[in-house]
Parts: sequence; C-alpha cells; structure tokens
Amino acid sequence: MVNEKIGGFSMTIRKATVLGAGTMGSQIAALLVNAGLKVKLLDIVIDENDPNKISKKAYEVITNPKRPQLFDLSFASNLSYGNFNEDLQDDDADIYIEAVKEEVDIKHQIWDQVKKVANDDAVFATNTSGIPIEAIAEVFDDSDKERFFGMHFFNPPRIMKLVEVIPNKQTHSEVVERVQAFAEDVLGKGVIVANDVPGFVANRVGTQTMNDIMYRAEQQGFSITEVDALTGRSIGRPKMGTYGLSDLVGLDIAMTVIKGLQKIPEEQPFFKDVALSEKLAKNGALGNKTKQGFYKKVNKQRYVYDDKQNDYVEPKQPQLEILGRFSKDLASNLDVIFNAQDDAGVFLWETLRNNFYYSAVNVPKAAEDFKDIDRALIWGFNWKLGPFQLWDLMGYERVKSRMKEELGQLPDWIEQRNEAFYAEGESIERVTPVTAYIDSELWDRSDSNLSIANKDQLLLKLQSKNNVISNSFLSDLLEAIDKLENEDFTSMVIYAGGNNFSVGANLYQMKKAHEDGKVVSEVGEAVEQLHHVFARLKHALKPVVTAVQGRALGGGCELVLHSPIVVAASESYIGLVETGVGLLPAGGGLAELTDRIMRTNHKNDDKQASITKILMQIGFAKVSTNAYEAKRYGYLKETDTVILNTERRIEIALKRARYESEANYVPLPKSQYIALGRDFKALAEGQLDAQRVGHFISDYDYEITLKVAEVLSGGDVPRNTYVNQRYLQKLEKERFLELLQNKKTYDRISHMLEKGKPLRN
Repeated sequence: MVNEKIGGFSMTIRKATVLGAGTMGSQIAALLVNAGLKVKLLDIVIDENDPNKISKKAYEVITNPKRPQLFDLSFASNLSYGNFNEDLQDDDADIYIEAVKEEVDIKHQIWDQVKKVANDDAVFATNTSGIPIEAIAEVFDDSDKERFFGMHFFNPPRIMKLVEVIPNKQTHSEVVERVQAFAEDVLGKGVIVANDVPGFVANRVGTQTMNDIMYRAEQQGFSITEVDALTGRSIGRPKMGTYGLSDLVGLDIAMTVIKGLQKIPEEQPFFKDVALSEKLAKNGALGNKTKQGFYKKVNKQRYVYDDKQNDYVEPKQPQLEILGRFSKDLASNLDVIFNAQDDAGVFLWETLRNNFYYSAVNVPKAAEDFKDIDRALIWGFNWKLGPFQLWDLMGYERVKSRMKEELGQLPDWIEQRNEAFYAEGESIERVTPVTAYIDSELWDRSDSNLSIANKDQLLLKLQSKNNVISNSFLSDLLEAIDKLENEDFTSMVIYAGGNNFSVGANLYQMKKAHEDGKVVSEVGEAVEQLHHVFARLKHALKPVVTAVQGRALGGGCELVLHSPIVVAASESYIGLVETGVGLLPAGGGLAELTDRIMRTNHKNDDKQASITKILMQIGFAKVSTNAYEAKRYGYLKETDTVILNTERRIEIALKRARYESEANYVPLPKSQYIALGRDFKALAEGQLDAQRVGHFISDYDYEITLKVAEVLSGGDVPRNTYVNQRYLQKLEKERFLELLQNKKTYDRISHMLEKGKPLRN
C-alpha cells in the first residue's frame, strides 16, 4: 500500500499498538484485528518472572476457542502481546490507542514513553470517556499535540457503532479527517467529531435525559416499571427503558458524568441528585456488572427494587391508561403525547421537551452540527431516532412554540430557525444514499422495488413485511431475472432495508395451511416456486450480487445460498433454523449445501465428514455469529466479500456486480455427482440415536433430523448413484410436506408464534 503523506502524517493505518490490555483495550485490539490490521497489545509489568502476564491473559480471552472475540481464529496471527518496558522499543505502529486506567497521571506516564519511540508520522489516540483531552495533552509538546486526540469507543466496541473523535486545541485538521475516514471505512464505525466538553456528546446528552427522567419520576411518584414502560419503544428508545439501560451501562458511569457536570455552574440546572440512585450506588448495586441495580435476577426471574421495602420484589404490570393508546407507529405515539392531559402523558411530554432543549443547548457547545447529536444518541444509545428527528416527527413548529411558552427563551439558533431540521428523505448516514445511484424506478410493489442504477444495472429491493420471502417477492424476483437476461442490463443487486436482511418464510401461512388441510396443494406449490426461482437465480446468465446484513434466516438464508455472489456485512447472522419449528429447509437449502460439497473433486476431500458437519449444523439450527463463520459453515462461499461498514454494502455490491460483468462472467454450470446414499443414512441414524439416548435431542428432533439426513444422502439409493440438485430438491419437498402435516410440527409452529421460543416436544 502506498504511503501518501498529508501535513507530515502518513495516511495509511495498517499497524496499531494498543496501550492497556483491560476490558476496553483488549476489545479494541480484537476490533482492529477483525478489520485486518496488525496489532500489538501491551500492558504494564506486574510480575518480573512473567512480564507479559496481563497482556497474555487478554490475548487468551480474545482467542478463546469457545468464545473468541475474533471473526476467525486464524486472524490471531495478526495479534501479538507484550509489555511497556520491552515492546515499545523499535515499535513502528501507524496509530497508538491508549486505554489504561482513567487517571491523568497514569496516562501521562504511558504517553511519555510512547512519544520517545513513535515514528514521526504515527498518530496518538486516547480512549477516555471522561477526562478532558486538553488535560491529557499537557504531556506533549506542540508538534506532538498536532497528532494527539481523543477516540472514545462505545462499549462493546465490536457491536456499538459510535466512535467520538475529540481533537485538542492543536490537533491538525488533517489528522482528524484521516482518523475519521479510517474509523468509518476500515472499522465500519459511525464517527462524530466532538468538542472537548465533559461527557463529550453521547454520554452528556444521553445521561442528562436519563437523569432528568429519574429525578422527575421520583418527584412525581412514578415507579421504576412504569417509567421503563413509558420511556422504551413507545418513544423510540431501547425496549429496556431508562432504569434498564442504566443497569446495562452501569450506574457508576452515569453518576461520574453527572457529578462532573454538576461542578459546572451553567450545567447545574440540568443535572440533579436522584435519591434512589445515590442509595443503590452506596450499596454497590451498580447494575448488571454487580448482578443487581434497579433490577435483579432471582432464579432466572427479573425482580425490581422497591424503595419502601428496601428489597427486590416481583414487578407489577404498569396500569397507565396512555400505554393502551400507544402503537408501533412512533409518529402516532408522539401525537398522543403532545395532546395528552394525564400525568403520565405530561411526564412524557416533559421528558421529550427537556431532551430537545438540552440537545439544542449543546449545539455548537458539544457538537458543531445538530445531526451529530442525533448520530450520537442513535449510534451510542441505540435510539431509533435522535432528539432533532423526534422533534421534527412531533411537529417542528408546534413543539417550538410550546417550548417557548413553557421554558421561555430558546437557544439563538433555534429562535432563528423557521423550518424543520431535516428535509424529506434526509438521513444521518454519511455514506452515499442508495437513491444517489438510482436513475429511474421500474416498479414499486408491495413486496419489492426494482430500479435502474448507474444507467445499466438493476437494483431489486426486498420490502415485504419483515422482509419475509413471500410468493409475491419470488414472482418479482423471477421477473427481474428475466429482465436482466433479456434486456440491455449488465448485472443486478438484491438488497433489503432495516437491521435484518430476511428472517425467512411466513409461519402464519404454514400454520393456516395445516389447519385448512391444504399443505400439499398450497405449500407444495409454493415450494416448487421457491425451487424454480432460486435455480434461475443461481444459474442467471449475468452476475447477480446479494447484499446481506443482520439476520438472514430460513428462506432468507436460502436466498443468500442461491445468490451467485454475496457481499455480507461482517455482523451477518446466517443460518437454516427450520428444525426449531419442526420443519426442514424447503427452499433448496439442503440441496444447495449438498451441491456445494459434492461438486468438489478434491481427492483428499472427505465428503462424508463435510455432509455430517452440515447435518449437525442444521439439526441444531446453528446460526453463524459473523460473516466469516458463515463461510466456515458453508452459508457463504470463499469468493464472497465481507465488509465491516454495513451502510456501504449496496455501494460495494454494485461495484462487485460491475466488476464481474466486465471480467467475462461465466454462470455456474449445472452438475451431477455421486450420492452418499443409504450408507450415510445408516451412519447418521447411529449418531442421532446416540444424541437421543444422551438426551441431547428429543424423539421428535431425532425424527426431523433423520429426514434432513435422508435429503443430504440422496435418499434410499445405493452409494455411487449419480444424482443432481433438482433430484435433491424433490426429496426436500417430500420430507418437508410430511413434517408440516405432523401434529407435533403444528404444535412447534404455534408455540413459536405465541411465545417467540422453540418448543422441544
């Protein structure tokens, strides 16, 4: 990679040294390794006989085979560990990220060592959540201050999207740009540039609203469970509500932010002491990390703290009238709140009003742009919409006038503003929106949208309810493939919006078909359609690339399996989970996985072992924990592309489709291969029987998984019989319809629809 220098600093970040191997340091190191960097993880010497004791322990946690923090254990070759005394000498990192204890003196000691040995073009980052960046910067001379900044990762760094970059007064602007581009493009994060104020942006605004809610709840006599029911999904915040979130984050962290801000005169009106928080903190009940906070698990049941009884009690279902008026529609809920007259409704209005006001006060104090406040709360606190987006949704003008009435003077920039914060269709994402690639729309139907992108590419969006693979979507997909092959288009990309690609088929339909006795006529026909359309997709004459994110389960996984090329976000959870509801995959998933293994012709390839692995995987409904694991499970091919920045998946998929169309794309030919036959079925029977006897699986699990084995083996045929994918699909269909007509499967489907959990009958 060419090293381009800007303002004296190298623009390439490929080697990193993480200073501090505690929880945050080791997780940041794992994130960097997952992104393809060479990483050194260092810590202090606490034992002269074992100088790497701390960093070695962190390395072992990161590479623990049972619960690795790496996407693939082979990535561990890019991770090394050591100590500050020996391993900083001759270090040539492009970036140093310090994550030691939150004490200025300790941070100064470390940076004092680093600045003496680091290359002139390396950059320096401190992962602090609370110490002023200027205070840490005092250890540097002016030239080193130019390359030093705060880089606040949110916990856990692999999952949480937000990274706050906080320059000191002398940080070079090109260093900030460089680090922002690195965190977004390489690490796949969402970056906001924050000012060096206490709590920066996310913790400052997020903690203020939690503190305000708890303080007013205490004053107005609302219980913990009532507040959490009111301040969860109904206002676009995480389901767990305010107290539940405090338990997750840790009461000590929130209180540190609050106490820090209370020392600043202009912040004092916004941050109040909450008696209950003080009491629990004093008792060491800090939340999940201490196994008790506002809530506590007792015998797997969740109890809630009752201040009057000074003990944890069974939670009572909140009986607030307004909760019955809420729906899944956030705009409607906000309207209910705005017009509410009851105590709970007024409480919620004040919650939102105070959050809007404090967010507005912090532009430009904490963040230069109001969008960064929204980004901070969405990416760092998992809100559905940020404060200014919510304000728009509630009605910009009416909210503004009521706030003026109730609070008096608003910040100047709000007083002067006469229009909503966001234009129609405007987003907080910094990546190029999909609409920018679209030239024209060919159709917009209930379950799909087809557009022309980049003049000669097709872009098919799955947009059925919950992105299920419906019959209508399959018809649309077939029509789109016909269009691709017969008209002047070079390639096609399939994608879906939302957090998940697709969680499969419609279980309600399955249940109804069983009840109406139409399993063979209705579902049998739908299975045939699945097989036909997915075969057309797999063997399409021009390149088709599917962009995947989040969960791709059941039918969603089968769509991925039959896609010639896939671009998958690293956080993709792909799997065939049908056995959990008493079925087996019926969209050609079993036939496709068998096809992938059997069409290989490596002499040393143990096909029987590979098929056994697939059998166990599907029998236990295993889902990949990331895209690299999906490759190991066979759900993705080695040639598929994995990216860390989920938002760029459509852009990358269009580029990959373009490349394939220009590089003499050859569709995959159909193939015949030798089935493992009844020998494999007998072997599988023995293994499954052992699982049943050992009570690892139920009798019905045994029955279902044996049918999976029949399909994978090619059915009741002698070994060395030639079969093809179409034959396996027919077997798959037969066994699927048999299971769907079984009362035990019906019970499993009903239980899943009612309880959201699998039934082991």
